[in-house]
Amino acid sequence: MSVATGARAAALSAVRIAQLVGQHPPTDEQRAVIEAPLRPSLVVAGAGSGKTETMAARVVWLVANGLVAPDQVLGLTFTRKAAGELSERVRRRLRGLVRAAAAEGVELPTDAAVVDELARPHVSTYHAYAASLVSDHALRLGVEPGARLLGEAAQWQLASQVVESWAGDLETAAATSTVVEAVLALSGALDEHLLDPSLARQGIESLVASLLATPAGTPPRAPYAEVRKLVASLGERARVLDLVADYRARKRTADSLDFGDQVALAARIARDVPEVGAAERERFRVVLLDEYQDTSYAQLVLLQALFTAGHPVTAVGDPHQSIYGWRGASPGGLARFPGAFPVVEKGPDGRERRRPADVVPLSTSWRNDIAILDAANAVAAPLRTGGARVDVPRLAPRPGAGDGLVQALVAQTVEDEADAVAAWVARWWRPAHHPAGARTAAVLCRKRSQFEPLRRALRAAGLPVEVVGLGGLLATPEVVDLVAVLQAAHDPTRGDAVVRLLTGARTRLGASDLHALGEWARQGARPTGRPGGAPGVEADVVDERSLVDALDAPPPPGWRSPSGRTVTPEGRRRLLDLAAVLRAVRAHQGLSLPELVGEAERLFGLDIEVQARADVTPGRARAHLDALADVAAEFARGADRPTLGAFLAWLEAADAREDGLELPVTEPDPDAVQVTTVHAAKGLEWDAVVVAGMVDGGLPATAMLGKDGPKDSAWLTGLGVLPYPLRGDADDLPRLECAGAESPKELAERLERFRLDAGDHEVAEERRLAYVALTRAREALLLTAAYWGDAKAPRQASPFLTDLMDAGLAEVVGRAEEPDPKASNPRAALTPTAQWPADPFARDGAAPRRDAVTAAAVAVTAAMAELAASGTGPDEGEIGTDPHDTGAGATGSASHDTGAGATGAAASDRPPTPGSPVGDREDWDALADRLLAEQAARRRGDGRVALPAHLSASSLVRLAAQPEQFALHLRRPVPREPSPQARRGTAFHAWVEAWYGRAALVDVDDLPGADDDVLPDDPGQVELRAAFLRTPWAHRAPVAVEVDVETTVGGYVLRSRIDAVFSDPDRPGVPGAVVVVDWKTGAPPRDPAERASRDLQLAVYRLAWARLSGTDPDLVRAAFCYVASGATVVPEHLPGEEEVARLLAAAAPTSAQDTAAAGDAP
Repeated sequence: MSVATGARAAALSAVRIAQLVGQHPPTDEQRAVIEAPLRPSLVVAGAGSGKTETMAARVVWLVANGLVAPDQVLGLTFTRKAAGELSERVRRRLRGLVRAAAAEGVELPTDAAVVDELARPHVSTYHAYAASLVSDHALRLGVEPGARLLGEAAQWQLASQVVESWAGDLETAAATSTVVEAVLALSGALDEHLLDPSLARQGIESLVASLLATPAGTPPRAPYAEVRKLVASLGERARVLDLVADYRARKRTADSLDFGDQVALAARIARDVPEVGAAERERFRVVLLDEYQDTSYAQLVLLQALFTAGHPVTAVGDPHQSIYGWRGASPGGLARFPGAFPVVEKGPDGRERRRPADVVPLSTSWRNDIAILDAANAVAAPLRTGGARVDVPRLAPRPGAGDGLVQALVAQTVEDEADAVAAWVARWWRPAHHPAGARTAAVLCRKRSQFEPLRRALRAAGLPVEVVGLGGLLATPEVVDLVAVLQAAHDPTRGDAVVRLLTGARTRLGASDLHALGEWARQGARPTGRPGGAPGVEADVVDERSLVDALDAPPPPGWRSPSGRTVTPEGRRRLLDLAAVLRAVRAHQGLSLPELVGEAERLFGLDIEVQARADVTPGRARAHLDALADVAAEFARGADRPTLGAFLAWLEAADAREDGLELPVTEPDPDAVQVTTVHAAKGLEWDAVVVAGMVDGGLPATAMLGKDGPKDSAWLTGLGVLPYPLRGDADDLPRLECAGAESPKELAERLERFRLDAGDHEVAEERRLAYVALTRAREALLLTAAYWGDAKAPRQASPFLTDLMDAGLAEVVGRAEEPDPKASNPRAALTPTAQWPADPFARDGAAPRRDAVTAAAVAVTAAMAELAASGTGPDEGEIGTDPHDTGAGATGSASHDTGAGATGAAASDRPPTPGSPVGDREDWDALADRLLAEQAARRRGDGRVALPAHLSASSLVRLAAQPEQFALHLRRPVPREPSPQARRGTAFHAWVEAWYGRAALVDVDDLPGADDDVLPDDPGQVELRAAFLRTPWAHRAPVAVEVDVETTVGGYVLRSRIDAVFSDPDRPGVPGAVVVVDWKTGAPPRDPAERASRDLQLAVYRLAWARLSGTDPDLVRAAFCYVASGATVVPEHLPGEEEVARLLAAAAPTSAQDTAAAGDAP
């Protein structure tokens, strides 16, 4: 489709387009943005002002009026979710416009080609766009475009090798791990600011020279101590830069890049190769830059080099929401935009004239009620003064906005604060099934260390709680257990890991048994001298036996230690059970790292334990275990030696330096109260919000009420901190003026003035953070503080809070008397108490579930006994189930012990497993009897096999296609030989899930440095990914991704994992209409019978989604997407529930006489 370049007048207004597509008409501010001329502009969009809707409407307006083709639009944002939403919204609006115009007889300047899937807007993340430039143009700078992209694990390993092999003297007392962190931090900072290590070292040496050039004064004086400390710190950093240079050299030798290298290389390409910019401007006639306030200096250079000289670039951002300076965002990027992207116009004399880009506001909040807006505007007011370089108007309420509610409370202790928060949330929060409708709520904190008392109080109040980001992934209970299993199986010295497993919810070994095991281990430690004390070797070297060794060889029955301790029979049984699990894990160490992690999870029973949680969905329950599996897979891809030992060492480093790795990003649970950080809450909103911990030194983190005001050392300290004068955005940061100081005293005074300026700079950052926190609330907001926390001295309420209270902008619902500064902390008198071993059925003050679980266990045991007595139980050959199921037979040696005190009799009900101790002889006799009975049944031709109670959707497909083979598999499960195709399919599904991502609770996850585009070595995987990106689904925003769901049909539980669900593109105006898409990496079946059996899988997915979402099944379609060919196949007819039930009924039981006989062959 040919389009004009912008000279033609618009035929359709933004208001008319909104009418045609059934949207609310735009406001005057929105219309000014939507219908703006094709020239550079900056849109200052306040919180909740509808920027995404306005950006989509602008694209639709431009395309509908023939000013630009859809594929000539480039949109960049920070998360894949945001990119997908913008792309899908534009595509849906364009289709709707074409249909509405045709229905009403409105002639469009364009035709239906505007919605051609091959001509759609290119919407991407900033990082992915930079990576594409490197891939296409790196050879222009002599860099191989196929260079291996290093993940975080590989970066850490390489930097560790550099530090540990360094022969020079670094002259630092810092630990090795600190130096490694500094190497990575400085290397990243150099990339962000486009600096070479040698130039950075020269800059640091110049700073040192200017500090030491200060005259000694009269009388002469040596430099002050603080100046000497600064000079020493800069000297350390200069030496670390030598290691950075070595680190970069090793990356080049290995033909590798990290994420910082990609962005810096893309910026160099754009700056040094003008042809690239010309080509990109020709390709993309309009550019939209979202969340521009969070871009880094290198990204600014990249974008300015590509799209300057009057190109139609629209940047959208809000300086008041610039809260990621600590992650590389350039604080002045938004303010510099008008000058960096000027409007180029021709004057009457034909000469080009440049002026700053237009700045237009979006200042109507469509989210917050009036009182909340008033409070947020007051907190942000100081940001508008003091030389603000961008005019940010006050947010105005939407038409018809409610009054809103802002309340404040100052308590004595954090426990009192938490109780008040819980009571307030209980009054506001309502679950989705409430007769009056749902009302969402969240509690926001500055730091994760504030979470625990709030979580306890909310749980004690009977509220469901979802904690987002507490302690990181490695602190979640199931991940701690899984890592402990791996540690104990790998390293016999890891007694700490064994103690975790022994005292955890699965084993729950009592204190007496634990003491006895410790004495048994110590008793086993013996001198290594010659027998009988023969001379020759000193007998003081002790062969220490660890708890792992003691667990492998536990004390025999009846053993008693010298102090009289013994292990109880029940304790011994539990020790044997855990030892069997660890031996089984060791036996699988020949597997790849991701497979070993998955096998350890299964053997310990964690897969079943998390799925048994009644308060979460299956997919959400597995989120943390799946995230660790992804971490293991990433480590295996990026590490040179992906061994278990190396992986465990890296996890320990990550636990120490990364707060235990980022948690997986998931949709907020609509039926729970979220507890999260303010940074993680950006981009989200709730009906009612609590901002807790608003004390001076908390929020703001830089204390404002000290004797001299806020102070911050900024770049004066920190081994991995790049000095401000060397940064590309130095003009936007506090400045230290060393030159011209006439004495050491004056230089010290300048240093002190710099610390004050840096403190004010940090307070401004914290004020923006508070603004973000307040604007998360729609209807109600509670701001709280407490005088007494963990410190000995009392804290003061935050000026952000007291200013609102004093101005009457927050209703004071409680204000405890401020304590004497010399008073003792009343919390010091509290005695922490805890139950040990902990009862897994009564946590956090919630009602105990032991009685209910015990009753259920009794009922299940009775049912199993009844089945065994009737001859229809497992003895009939139901030895295994489908490997995708986690029902009978799935747990093996890691059968889950609830901790209720299992008896020896209960233990003998299941046969011993490979790697377990011999145990009682009757166990082996029972197993032999079962095997002989099975053999006799096969010889009799009695091969009737009972279907398991749980089936996966893929099992149902195999049942329909090959019933005899399926029955044989049930009788004697045989592991399938691993295939490259299966591994490729698994890896591809994981990549697609990462591509779509989950809802951005933490948008910062996708800031520069996030793992956007890791390409494996498998060329087939690369081809699959490229093919996927050519499908229409790649750029649509999914309703859901990778959903685990169970549904019952004909008495059988069918388990499914739905790959993706999208709004139905063919029914855009139908509420609830969706299409379930299943990714297939192979070829479509040609045989009609095979196609029909495969359609059963879609039928189950369709039924499961309809039930899970409460949607009419008629509104749910299902399709296969064969990725390699790009074909999407939508069956004309899918079996309904009755047809699936008939299939199951006909197959239960299934005859397998012929196949059973074949099983006798050797």
